[in-house]
Order: sequence, then structure tokens, then C-alpha cells
Amino acid sequence: MCLRRMRLLLFLFCLSMVVGMVLPVLAAKNERQTVVVTAKEVNVRQGPGMSYRSLAKIHQGETYQLIEERAGWVKVQMKRNQAGWVAKTYTKLVLEQAVSQEDRLRVRLTPSRDGRIVGHLSKGEVVSVLETDGDWRKVVTSSLIGWVFSSYLSSYHRQEMEAKAGWVTADSLYVRVQPSLAAERVGKVTYGEQVTITDKQENWDQILMNDGKTGWVSSEYISTVAKTASSFVTVLYSNVNIRALPSLRSPIQAMAQYGERYRVLGKIGNWYEIELSNGAKGYIAGWLVSADANGQSESNALKGKTIVIDAGHGGKDSGTISHTGIKEKTLTLRTARLLKEKLQAQGANAVLTRSSDRYVSLPERVQMAYRCRADAFISIHYDSAKDQHAKGATVYYYDLFSDYLLALSLEHPLSRMTPIPFRGVSFGNYYVLRENRLPSVLVELGYLSNPAEAGIVAADHYQQEAANAIVNGLRDYFE
Repeated sequence: MCLRRMRLLLFLFCLSMVVGMVLPVLAAKNERQTVVVTAKEVNVRQGPGMSYRSLAKIHQGETYQLIEERAGWVKVQMKRNQAGWVAKTYTKLVLEQAVSQEDRLRVRLTPSRDGRIVGHLSKGEVVSVLETDGDWRKVVTSSLIGWVFSSYLSSYHRQEMEAKAGWVTADSLYVRVQPSLAAERVGKVTYGEQVTITDKQENWDQILMNDGKTGWVSSEYISTVAKTASSFVTVLYSNVNIRALPSLRSPIQAMAQYGERYRVLGKIGNWYEIELSNGAKGYIAGWLVSADANGQSESNALKGKTIVIDAGHGGKDSGTISHTGIKEKTLTLRTARLLKEKLQAQGANAVLTRSSDRYVSLPERVQMAYRCRADAFISIHYDSAKDQHAKGATVYYYDLFSDYLLALSLEHPLSRMTPIPFRGVSFGNYYVLRENRLPSVLVELGYLSNPAEAGIVAADHYQQEAANAIVNGLRDYFE
């Protein structure tokens, strides 16, 4: 009995010794050790030796999971299904990752306040810590290796995030194996392409591409659905495309008409995600709608701006007259009043050069802009030509430096008006522009000499659309 008990105790002792030796090994295997590259550029080879073929190049500051070591070489995980060997002398084990708490934090050659400064860290920059010496830590980034005082660093903990959809906002964007501009390229995505964001590190997003590959791209060029203060958007033009994705290259899902309102679900870059009548989602371009929250415009670009609206002609000066008797002076005042109302709703200080059918000289119109210290001067007119087939709207500027940008801001919204064509932005030697040093344009909103177009521009629908286009152009100019 005693012998059996002794054997049992001996067995349990041996078992505990074996477990004590095996568990640390298993724990070490399961612990994800990371190495960081400490040379500017290093070859990754197929095997542990110089004779093996080079698979890729990795760069200083990039971190990789360590798989194994063998005879002065380390095997690292490069991509999900790719590993390679690197000379151990060009890598170091990472003790931890840390974040700089100061902007322009000095990095020194030696762990001393007297050490030569070799560079600086930006606030929020993530570094790999290689070793410690008292109150100093040796760190590595893509551009430098040196010592930093510990008090100015804090531990970096990567937060796991739920995968979410994102859209590319750059024409062409390289995808890299690591969150670094020096890292190897593994692919390319283009404008409007939808990707899945799986991780984030400072100013980089890890994405899953449509072909199943993963990599890192600059967060600056990836947009996600963001919350917005807007509850609804109102369509400012006729026949506006609602697309399946936030891109001009995306298929058209539906067509929106002037004045229609849609509930906003979110915002991606310059696109609104909206709810359609059938419950489906769609995307509409932000420059084609007016956004509101509780009746207030989301944009504050026009708030506090003084806009002088010049209704052309007036009083004894009728301007051009259509074949049906529509007078230019009447139509310009009508447009100017409507424009004033819309600008005031956006928080602007809108001033009319005339508010009734009276004659105002050209010098008086310019002087009024100066007295009001106008941020912009808009002169409203309707055109005429001997050729009754002439048609379309035109924006005129005089000074290339003060007027041209304002004229260009009106180009896009006016060109979206469907009833009449847009003739473009042109130089115009008009008194109210030539003698006006403030940002100023003269807008011809259609030809009264064209019988068909005269009927179009006099309609309420067109007046609303023209005023909205000018408001949108001014908003773009001041944003």
C-alpha cells in the first residue's frame, strides 16, 4: 500500500514538472511576438539565406509578426498567406508600441538630455520601443531611430473595430502592405470604389478590397457614412440622378425632381445617403440639394455675408423687351427679390440696388456696393440678340483676380439648370464690373429675344431654379 502511494506521488511530481516546462513554451508560442525593421530597406527572401530568391522589400519602422528564428534569420508574416525570411541583424523585437504625447518631441542619439537631436515626433505618432535605459526609451519610426524621454510617451493599445463600409475619394489610391508610404504596394483602388474598413492606425485604414486582398491606405482618401445635422434634403434642380453608390460612376437608381424632399440617413464626403419612397437607400450629390435641420440650413457659409443684388435696368430704362411684351426691368427685379429672400434664409445680409421700378444710374449701383462693404456683387440681367435662335445663360466677369473665382463658382449650378443651356463664363466689359473693385459678376439668365426661351425664363419654376442656382454658387464661393 505504501509502495503504491509512493509511486502515485512520484507520478504526480513528474507530471507537474512536465506541465511546468511545457506550459511556458506553449504560452510563448501563443504570444504574438513582433519585430520591427531597423534598416532603410531590407530584402525578404524565400528561405533563411542570401542564396534564396528575394520575394519583396520591407522598410524601416514597419512591424511584422515573428514566426520563427533560424541561424541568424527570422521568418515573418508579411501578408495573410505569405511569409518570408529576413536577416535578423536588420530587425529588433518590439517591447511595446507607444504614442507621442507632445508635438515636435525631441529624439536623441543617446539616452541623455545632452544627446544630439536626430529628429522629432509629432503628437499622436505611434512608435515601436526597442529597449529602455532608466527614464529613456529607444524608439524606431520610418525615418529615425533614437532615444525619447519616457514621460512623453504613453502605451499604445490598438482598438478592435467593427468592419464598416468606406468609399474611395481619390482618383487612384495605392494599397500598401503596412501603414507607411514606404511600404510595398499590394494593389490599387479607384474613385467611388467601395471597400471594407477592418482596422485603423492613426491616419491609415486597413481595407478589404473587392478581390479579397487586404492592405493599408491613407484615411484621408476614404469616406464613411457620417452622422449629419441634416434631417432632410431638398432637390434644387430637375432630373437629378440618385445613384446606388456615392460616385458619379455608380448606376442610376432613381431620378429626383425639383422641390422633392428626402430623409437623410448619413453623409459620405459630398454625398448624402437618403431614403427613397420604396424604403431603399440611394445617394444624391450634395451640390444638387439644399440640406436642412429643423428648417435651418446646415451650411453657414453665407451667414453674415453682405451680398448686393443689382436688378438691371428700371424706371425709364426698360432693357430688352420680348415679342410678347415681357420687360427685362420687370423680370430682373422679380429675380432679385426672390434671390434676396433665399439669401436671407441662409443668414446673409442681402441688399437690393433697387426694390421698385425706378431708375438707378450705373455709378450709384457701384457706390451702393462700396457703402455696404459688400462681400459680393451680383448684377441680374436677361439677354437679347438679333438672332432669335440665340439661347442660354452666361456669367460675365471683368477682373481676373477679384471676379473670376466668383464667376466660376456660379458655373456649375447654372449649368445644371435644365430648361435652358449654359453658355459659359466670359469676360465682360460692363460698367458695374469694370468700375467695381469688389468681387462682382453680371449674370444673363436667358434670351428674351428668343420667343420660346422668353416664356421659359418668365415661369415661376425657372425663377425659383435660377435663384437657387445663384445661392448655391455663392455658398460654394464662400465655403
